[in-house]
Amino acid sequence: MRQDLKFRFGLIKISNGEAVPEDEPVFILRARDSLAIDTLQHYSNISNDDHCTDYHLSGMARVIRAFMAFKRDHPERMKQPGITRGI
Repeated sequence: MRQDLKFRFGLIKISNGEAVPEDEPVFILRARDSLAIDTLQHYSNISNDDHCTDYHLSGMARVIRAFMAFKRDHPERMKQPGITRGI
């Protein structure tokens, strides 16, 4: 079973309008994923350790705050990843 290809859509990078090529894999975390916040925090930490730009790090902080707000405001929608299996 290939779980890496759950979604298909056109994706445009907002900062420069560049389309992500269809042959480039993309990984999506949804706010309802119970593991997403920890995953985003870890990514933010390693981004900081890698000396990523302030633009990237502040964007990560905004995303993490948004995910935390979703979890706070919608606890009934939180779920373990993969539990519904496309149902």
